[in-house]
Amino acid sequence: MSQAELHALFDRLFRRGCAGQDVLDEIAPDGWEQSPLLACFHPSIERVCEEQQMMHRNLEELRRMRRRRDGDMTEVASPEPTLDDVRKEYEPAAVQPDEEVTELVGLCLWDIFSDNQEVIAADGRLADIGSFRGAGAFLEEHLTRDGDDWRQGDYMRFYLGTVGIQGRADLTPVYAMIFSRLKAMGTDWVYRFPELGIVELTSGDDDSAPLGAGYSVSESAVAELNAQQRRAEVQRFRTQLKDMNARAREEALDRRPPATVLAYRQIYGRDPRGWPPA
Repeated sequence: MSQAELHALFDRLFRRGCAGQDVLDEIAPDGWEQSPLLACFHPSIERVCEEQQMMHRNLEELRRMRRRRDGDMTEVASPEPTLDDVRKEYEPAAVQPDEEVTELVGLCLWDIFSDNQEVIAADGRLADIGSFRGAGAFLEEHLTRDGDDWRQGDYMRFYLGTVGIQGRADLTPVYAMIFSRLKAMGTDWVYRFPELGIVELTSGDDDSAPLGAGYSVSESAVAELNAQQRRAEVQRFRTQLKDMNARAREEALDRRPPATVLAYRQIYGRDPRGWPPA
């Protein structure tokens, strides 16, 4: 689909805008300030503390891995933030319904249209709004336009979707609202299980370097040996990732399905293609 067609599709999805009263009636029937979804932008102090502690632990683990890699076996850890620490710095923000609802819907749209997921239009074509960053830029451009004026999107606002607010509220109602509109337009959705991968960046110069002045047989042999070792390491890493992805798929079957899948099931009455992950 062309960019113009994609923008037209989103206009049809939200004829009154992403924060229109029709959207609020579906996702926050008692009003935005009374909705559990408000916690996405106004989390409790306890939730903020949990998130900061989780981030602190992840950073500490990265530092430990870096020290072990550098041969430094010392264990030096900074203190974990406490609830009192968070409370001292906590400043409640004013509620801004239009901005917050628009942002929440945009983040959930990223989860459905990006993240390797596929939205199939009624005519069978893929409604592809771009790659991970490209999708974020498209949503920023579309959702923040002023009248009929478009501006270049800043992908960071919606990039990676709801990853920053996961756990603050159940987002199933928002996904269901989006899927209900997609279904009404004859559109379908294909789920893609997230997997870890590796991209190997190589230079094409090594294999094509001509023999001549400056060429050394010994240096060439060392370079070839290093290249072989790199290829072996990459292959080992690919095998490890394949095993990790297989375990992740198996573990996913023992957990509650993603909110996107639950919302799709609620609206379409069946599981999306791609679920359960094979």
